[in-house]
Amino acid sequence: MSDAPKVEAAQKVVSLTKTEAQKSSTVRLQRKRRNKLWLSFVLLVLIPITLATFYYTAIATDRYAARAGFSIRGIETGASLDGLGALTGLASAGSTTADTYIVLDYLESRRLLEDVDARLSLREVFSDPSIDFLTRLDPDAPIEDFVKYWNRRIRTQSDPTSGIIEFEVQSVTPEHAQQIGQVVLELTQSLVNELSASARQDALSFAREEVDLQEIRLRDSLDSIRDFRNSEQSVDPTASAALEIQLLSGLESRLIDINARLAAQRESLDENAPSLVALRRQAEALSEQIDTRRLEIGGALLDETGTSAVTEQLAAFETLDVERRLAEQSYASALNSLEQARRDADRQQRYLAVHVRPQTPEKSEYPRRVRNILLASFMFFAIWGIGTLLTYSVRDHLT
Repeated sequence: MSDAPKVEAAQKVVSLTKTEAQKSSTVRLQRKRRNKLWLSFVLLVLIPITLATFYYTAIATDRYAARAGFSIRGIETGASLDGLGALTGLASAGSTTADTYIVLDYLESRRLLEDVDARLSLREVFSDPSIDFLTRLDPDAPIEDFVKYWNRRIRTQSDPTSGIIEFEVQSVTPEHAQQIGQVVLELTQSLVNELSASARQDALSFAREEVDLQEIRLRDSLDSIRDFRNSEQSVDPTASAALEIQLLSGLESRLIDINARLAAQRESLDENAPSLVALRRQAEALSEQIDTRRLEIGGALLDETGTSAVTEQLAAFETLDVERRLAEQSYASALNSLEQARRDADRQQRYLAVHVRPQTPEKSEYPRRVRNILLASFMFFAIWGIGTLLTYSVRDHLT
């Protein structure tokens, strides 16, 4: 019975020893976890933030920005104007919306980059060894990468309501940034002029084609009339026929007069009287002349329909003459349409209205060091925090 207390005391000592060992193990495990946590914080937060701060404060190359602003306007009159445009003579915003989107696309295009590079040697400037390694362009970069690099050095924005377009270009020196902005503005103006000239040419092309077509038609009709006159040996068959009819009418009038005189003298003179004989001879001569003229006017019958050569000649000439008159009217109408199209095209001319020209900057705006350092710090801390929470959550779930 005396040994029982001793056994119980020994068991308590063993139990206390195990508890202390467990506590010690737990403390060591927690300390190990805290050390790992601090190590991860140093590796994933402190060191990256230090590197980012060192880069932005000591390595990053200053970049200067030049800005310009403009809008595309068109001089138009008539029903297409409304409101303020009717008073100022400026086109409504909707008429230049398509040109605005074209210009915005052009500002970030390969064509603009190549044109600016040809004038200012952008590749050579942006690949200069003095520029920091993160923002420096590879001298041997393909054109696709060069375009991506350019799009990071130009910023564009537009107001659909007013049609105002603004852009900002960046470079490593103030003078070069201003030169880039000026060249971009000049090239954009050239593009707008090309668009305006192309629209004008498209508007006039149909009218010019119609004038050319009607001119060919008029020339063909005149050639047909000339060939007809050469073949028929007659300048104007209608006028010739009218002259022949007039002569025939005169002969018939004289014959009527002579016949009247014959009838009057027969009442008082003998049939063999010299005056009657002379009048009869005159009447016979006039009758022969009248028959000859009628034959010349009527001509020989061509077929059983009774159509004469003169009738065919007159019909052919009248057809050619009608075609000539229609061709002349059509040609005159085409010329009027061309002139109207030219006036309309002149009223629809586009031009670049510049309200802000590129100026030489005095202070670098990029990179924005404080903002970038704060953003980097937040990003690194957020990544570390989310990773830590996920790690502890998985570990607690497994244990």
